[in-house]
Amino acid sequence: MDVNVELLLGRKVVDVNGEKVGRIEELRAEEDGNRCRIDAYMVGTSALIDRLSAWTLVRPIKRTLRSRHIYSVFEVPWEQMDLTDPKKPKLRVAKGDLRHAR
Repeated sequence: MDVNVELLLGRKVVDVNGEKVGRIEELRAEEDGNRCRIDAYMVGTSALIDRLSAWTLVRPIKRTLRSRHIYSVFEVPWEQMDLTDPKKPKLRVAKGDLRHAR
């Protein structure tokens, strides 16, 4: 399935039960010849902070959130994301079955 990935960024994601998971904030991809293949979607309230953590000012915020166990980013493998309707992405699994990133 071909999807314009720029249209996925910021989209709200729900799990198979309709529970809110977060927003797609980052994509992990690999080059595959003349195409790009998505390996995983970074979803969650802290995924944006993860993306911005290259900035020196954001790193202390990230460390603080992690130490207080508030930091929440899920790494969703491509096969667990249902993009039948790219405007309303949903997971093929329950939120509890997801793996936290890093």
